Amino acid sequence: MPDPRRPFRRLVESTLPTRLIAHLTVVTLVVAASLVGISQADGSGSSTAIDETAFSLVSQVRGAADATQPQAPSSLEVNPLIEEGATLDRGARAVVPELQPLPTPVAVDPDATPLAAPDSATGTTATASSGTATTRGPAPRAAGALVWPVPGGTISQYYHAGHLALDIAAPYGSTVVAAQAGVVTWSGWRNNGGGYVIQIDHGNGMQTVYNHLAGLWVSAGQYVAAGQAIAPVGMTGIATGPHVHFEVIVNGVIDNPLRYF
Repeated sequence: MPDPRRPFRRLVESTLPTRLIAHLTVVTLVVAASLVGISQADGSGSSTAIDETAFSLVSQVRGAADATQPQAPSSLEVNPLIEEGATLDRGARAVVPELQPLPTPVAVDPDATPLAAPDSATGTTATASSGTATTRGPAPRAAGALVWPVPGGTISQYYHAGHLALDIAAPYGSTVVAAQAGVVTWSGWRNNGGGYVIQIDHGNGMQTVYNHLAGLWVSAGQYVAAGQAIAPVGMTGIATGPHVHFEVIVNGVIDNPLRYF
């Protein structure tokens, strides 16, 4: 069968002269582009004939771009920490508040004769050595109202948000005294980590609590005087060393004990 595409082969197939002309045209364009690039790199201000004919469109576009004046970049710095109209003093320093000295604990002689139990008829307590008597009134709340509960003890941890008490460290077996006169409301073991605990109600909404004791020298319901020995220092319950976890409760709220010395 005859090939149906043969009549159209002259239209789709190129001859040798046609291919030669096409290749020469491509080579000419490549050489012209190379010459233009070299002349621009050398800073030459002259233009060749090839620039005026084959690359006239490129020249027009570059001329339009050169006519535009470049603008200098600008930036705006904003400091959010400085208020509008305020000036920054680089020599200023932060004001650090001065630390206030802690009050000096009031020590009590552990060898002093403790006060006797109150007289049920008069409601007073009498000392064994002198005949003086003190009335059993409500516990005051001003500074100096309480006696330092561990004579000779030092603060190992202060009152803060995570520790609502004073930790008073002292050698094991040291004397613990009642911080103020009152009635013992608890004298025994507590499973909350306090170990042997004594709690005293001083009246007028004030109570004191003594934790981690080595023993108990008073019992619930007993009246004790300010400075009377009530227990030895220990480390019962959850404790890492001998100390007293001392709490002050006023009207049902645990307060900083240092406010009352």
